[in-house]
Amino acid sequence: MALQLNGSIELQNGIKINVAYGRTEASLGVDGKTVNAWPTFWVDQAAYTEGKQSLDFYPNANFTYQYDRAVDGTDILEFANKKVEETLEGLGYTVTIVDL
Repeated sequence: MALQLNGSIELQNGIKINVAYGRTEASLGVDGKTVNAWPTFWVDQAAYTEGKQSLDFYPNANFTYQYDRAVDGTDILEFANKKVEETLEGLGYTVTIVDL
């Protein structure tokens, strides 16, 4: 599962790109009531697959989400990707979950 990010993406060095490929790491909080997500982005899927360096792109957002297993399901990676998608869209990006 991955994220296709579109929009005005400004890297830490000031370079702007329009498209990025993201993967999300997720972990369940110790209390079982939060999911922490860490989206990481590459130029494209090939760069990710080839083990190239990720982009220096760190959206200014909180990627910790309230989680209720009974309501949100048991797949925390799917949950995290949907929440990251919502967060990034709230920042003005267009996001599509791909590679299902």
